[in-house]
Amino acid sequence: MLFKFKKYSTFFLLLILLSTAEISAQERAPELGDPYSTVLSLKNEELIGLSSFRRLQKFNYIINDPLISSYINYLGNLLSRNLLDGDRRYTFFVVNSEQINAFAIPGGYIGLNAGLILLTENEAQLASVVAHEISHVKLRHTAEMMANSRRNSIPLWIGIFAGIFSGNPKASVAALQAGIGFSSQKNINLIRSNEVEADTLGLQILESSEFNTAEMAKLFELMQNAKGDVQKNLAYLSTHPMFEERISNSQNRSSASNNKMINSSQDFSYIKNIIEVSLTLDINQAIKNTKSSDILSRHKKALLYQKKSGFDKSLKILKKDLENEPTNLYIASAYIDGLLGVNKIDEAINELNYLKKLSPLNKIYPYKLASIYADYGKGSSVLAKSVENNRDFYNLNPDFHRMMSKIYLLENNKYQGSLYLSNYYVLIDNIKMSLDVLSDASKSNLVSKTEKKRLLNKRSEILCKYNRPLEPIFGEKTCN
Repeated sequence: MLFKFKKYSTFFLLLILLSTAEISAQERAPELGDPYSTVLSLKNEELIGLSSFRRLQKFNYIINDPLISSYINYLGNLLSRNLLDGDRRYTFFVVNSEQINAFAIPGGYIGLNAGLILLTENEAQLASVVAHEISHVKLRHTAEMMANSRRNSIPLWIGIFAGIFSGNPKASVAALQAGIGFSSQKNINLIRSNEVEADTLGLQILESSEFNTAEMAKLFELMQNAKGDVQKNLAYLSTHPMFEERISNSQNRSSASNNKMINSSQDFSYIKNIIEVSLTLDINQAIKNTKSSDILSRHKKALLYQKKSGFDKSLKILKKDLENEPTNLYIASAYIDGLLGVNKIDEAINELNYLKKLSPLNKIYPYKLASIYADYGKGSSVLAKSVENNRDFYNLNPDFHRMMSKIYLLENNKYQGSLYLSNYYVLIDNIKMSLDVLSDASKSNLVSKTEKKRLLNKRSEILCKYNRPLEPIFGEKTCN
């Protein structure tokens, strides 16, 4: 690793800078046209976004917990669907950082730091951040920036993007500042205008999704008034310049709308529990401070006990609540983890099979069941195929592909196992290993001639698509 994650806020700053652009200094409602397709096509936006996302996966910055991923994508899709944006598919993810920040990567990749989620007081506040970042993507601010930069040269942008993909974000920031004059007052003013534009569309998205739009201004105020450790971790104000005028505008716009709903769901509260416990250092003190007066508090305490390997105490807390609320996904999931912690593997499997019957549409239970089979050396092609039904749901999760690979290889299915293992390496940005896996599999006597041909075709596809990802953007061609 090049440097510690706490120092990686510069990387996020760059990614957010790439989502800002030169626009009129005059506050205006956003225009949803696409005048920048000749500068940066939607296809190339997706290429940049996926490459950046894979880079984050490579350095383990993304939290791939299915519960967290499921929730944040539900919330993000709830908001983005109101744009009727058929040109791109949005992907939402949580970053393992206490820094209070969020960012938008071209191609619809929206990142939210764990610290930001913990700061929000209700779901509407979290939704306001997500809606703001969606707006940056929808309004194509990266392309606008490229079109209007003072030195819009291919070498400059190669330097910026190469910095992202090489793991040297400091070099990208330097290139950005040197080539575009980002530090100039003119560009600071333009970025401010861009933020106002994203606020405007963000509020529209919130209102159409029936969230309380007033919560956007309240979150801004919460950030401005932050003190102590919160202020120390607050990177959002520097990457998303906040002005009293912006807060006032948000308040004025929201006061004119119908704000009946805050939408602070149970899911939001349970996800906050999971994230908070994951970042907790003094576990014993946290247990002392957590009262067991309600189910949410008991869930948090149970997770804290699990973090210090107190699985028996965790199970004791969760068992009664699970009996009372057998369809509570978060209680059930924690209970399963507790059973695994005391090595009651068969009991965990039986419980999961029971929960699957109670909630047949649930996507988390099949995933957890498959992960148990993979971790404990149990192959099951039937189970693998059932989980594959949710592949679109987990397709950008490298843990999913590694898990599926294990299951198929335990079944001696070299072909499917190798395909999934190759996908895993692609998602963590290790193209060499991905190619090696496919080459080795194609030489195995466990694959048929047809499968061998498919493996080699897959290898060629990966070599073309991922090995030199910037070439299509800047005009070079190595593939047909």
